[in-house]
Amino acid sequence: MLVQRADAHFSEDRPRYWKQQTHIAERELNEAKDNLAQKRAAARPGDRPPATEASRRVQKMEGRLRDCQLKQKQAKAWSIEISHQCDQLLGPLADVAEHCELLLPAAANELRKLITELEKYAEQGKRAP
Repeated sequence: MLVQRADAHFSEDRPRYWKQQTHIAERELNEAKDNLAQKRAAARPGDRPPATEASRRVQKMEGRLRDCQLKQKQAKAWSIEISHQCDQLLGPLADVAEHCELLLPAAANELRKLITELEKYAEQGKRAP
């Protein structure tokens, strides 16, 4: 179950998270660009107020968008790798589970029977002259 949770986290949760963050970053970048355009168009050319802060915000949002897009690509790559590793792990884990649930209890029962038989044999050896 832990392997399946890890697989779901990397195959579904992380890619979904970074896709959502990419959409948010795109929206924020568009808002920042609109704000910058409004500040630049608001005044006459000679009276133009400095739009330094708005320009910095556009640059910051462009950087965030690039980061989110990179993380989204990395999340897809990790998703493939983690799924592959989980698949490789599940086979041996199934073998271990089979041994723990079926073979070991059966072996313990067989051993218990052998011990009982040996105890009976030892008892008979003590009684014989």
